[in-house]
Amino acid sequence: MNPPEATSPAPLVSVVVVNYNCKKWLDRFFSSLRAQTIFDQLEIIIVDNTSTDGSDELCRKEMVLWPNGVFVATGGNYGFGGGSNRGAAVARGKFLFFINPDVWLEPNCIEELLKRTEAVGGSIASPRVLDYDSDNLQGQGAAGFDIFGCMTRPREGELLAQPFCVAAFYFITKELLVKAGGFDDEFFLYNEEMDLSWRVWLAGETIRQVPSARIHHQGASSGDRKVENRTNETKRFYANRNQILTLLKNSRGLLWILVVNQVALITVEAIAGSMMARRLSFMRWSLMKPLGDCWRLRKHISAERKRIRSFRRRGDLWILRRFFTFRFGRWMDVKRLLAAKGVKIDKAR
Repeated sequence: MNPPEATSPAPLVSVVVVNYNCKKWLDRFFSSLRAQTIFDQLEIIIVDNTSTDGSDELCRKEMVLWPNGVFVATGGNYGFGGGSNRGAAVARGKFLFFINPDVWLEPNCIEELLKRTEAVGGSIASPRVLDYDSDNLQGQGAAGFDIFGCMTRPREGELLAQPFCVAAFYFITKELLVKAGGFDDEFFLYNEEMDLSWRVWLAGETIRQVPSARIHHQGASSGDRKVENRTNETKRFYANRNQILTLLKNSRGLLWILVVNQVALITVEAIAGSMMARRLSFMRWSLMKPLGDCWRLRKHISAERKRIRSFRRRGDLWILRRFFTFRFGRWMDVKRLLAAKGVKIDKAR
């Protein structure tokens, strides 16, 4: 890691970037960072999860050349949440902006996030996430959750001013991140933002979306949607386990029913997926292993519940009244499945 000079003034915003084999996106990404209207008030922290495509060395060299650049080599692969936590630990900014390198930011993106958040005395916000090569809206977060605890999408044409969960990228004060406990290192992949968002609302804070802060993301852009009817056993393990973990950690009483409902839902998924894949290994990875891992993490869950109680200002009833919806959060998955007449399920990797 190349630490900043001790005499340099503290930045307003620390941009924490988690890289893992994103070499092909770096040129446009770095250019968009340099073009930020408040670039001189930023600290850029590149966290590398031991990339193997040469992007780690590219990032290291780039950060040496930037007066506000910091490079952190994790020595392993800790996923987005774990990498973000390691970047946040060395960040000096009042605000932290967590992103991946497969994005490019419009020039006033970070300035708009900072300006709009400070204008309302807020602590957390989310940018408008657009497709990488167009202005098509890719995501704006979740409107709430359904009877299974799954996040629900906004209705068509609905613009979320205060989403329950951010779409992908967090803009948050370091003070609030520390208070909420950061991202959960145990998650590794998927649902980190849902878990953190839930804790932010429980802490009495409000998530705001800033439509004028625009970021273009490759992740699920239009060009990639042709592969949406393909999944693998590893993905289903992390997605299902982390969904249950989020509910176990953040529900206090009334919403415990969501855990039961979620287990019932993934049981149906496991049976249907095993039939489509014609192998029982899918049931093991999508149902048995997630449940077994939640049991393995029972001490972690207990410790997290105790820590959340220390800052909780809102209960299950408040969350239920504000964010529960009878819409089915995974209805789009069902529609794609029916349209494609099946889904290709790869083995664990």
